[in-house]
Amino acid sequence: MVWPGKNFSAWKAPLLWMAFGCGLLFLSIALTFPYGALQTRVIGELQRATGMEVRAADWTIGFPAAIEWRQMTLTRTDWSPLPLGLVRAQVGLWRLLTGGVALDLAAQIDEATATQGTVKVSVTASSWSMTGPVAMVGKIQKLDLSKVVRPYVTRGTMTGEFTHRLDHTATAGPALFGEGTWKADAKDLSLDHISMGNGRILALAFSSLSLGLACREQICEVTELKGDGIDGSFSGQGTVTMQQPLQQSQLALSLTVIPGVGFAAKAPGLGIPPLPPGTPFTFKVLGTFAQARVAL
Repeated sequence: MVWPGKNFSAWKAPLLWMAFGCGLLFLSIALTFPYGALQTRVIGELQRATGMEVRAADWTIGFPAAIEWRQMTLTRTDWSPLPLGLVRAQVGLWRLLTGGVALDLAAQIDEATATQGTVKVSVTASSWSMTGPVAMVGKIQKLDLSKVVRPYVTRGTMTGEFTHRLDHTATAGPALFGEGTWKADAKDLSLDHISMGNGRILALAFSSLSLGLACREQICEVTELKGDGIDGSFSGQGTVTMQQPLQQSQLALSLTVIPGVGFAAKAPGLGIPPLPPGTPFTFKVLGTFAQARVAL
């Protein structure tokens, strides 16, 4: 065999054959990939993380090495159903060749709209057993909260991003939470069905709301919580203790509210002494995500 040397034209044939061989290798992996096992694993992980039953009208194979579920629904007896128009899982073939895992997940509320109402998560791990370090990076794009957090949110859109890391060992228990940071911003937000006790229900409206969390294992510390709107402005602090399923996570928040004109009109019906706009007061939000309540 003669070494081509510095003559570029002499390299063309070897490079073309190399590219052709790599193309055949990637194609064979894409065609022989165990899609059935992957779709079972993804559905199982969704059910484990959310505590909800996951069903999809159908699933198909995408290219290269991807699975798409259409009309997926997450249901639970004590929670409003969560419909997803399209969920896609894309496998990173190059990472697969090196023995690791790279999985890009995307969920859309509306199948026809990919630019909003979408959650994207990139997962990397050292193996399909998910032992060792597992890293997740995600982004939320204009998510309609009224379709996700019912009945507590009747209007509002959210954008956000997060990074999270797990270090799972073979002997670790199922409730593994790891550590990470989460940041979200909501616009034009209307909250409802917040129990005040004695049959009283609190409803609030905010033009903007920001939330930041720093999580380590089960405890998520609130690093940022503020909002403002017609009902006034507020800031808060506290912790969220994560549980599985997520609906049972425990809230321990303290909020300081400076009432606006809208809240001042609601206060008498909630058993709160009349407060002129601009007078701050503090209350607590306790309970679980599924049954949050306000304590004065």
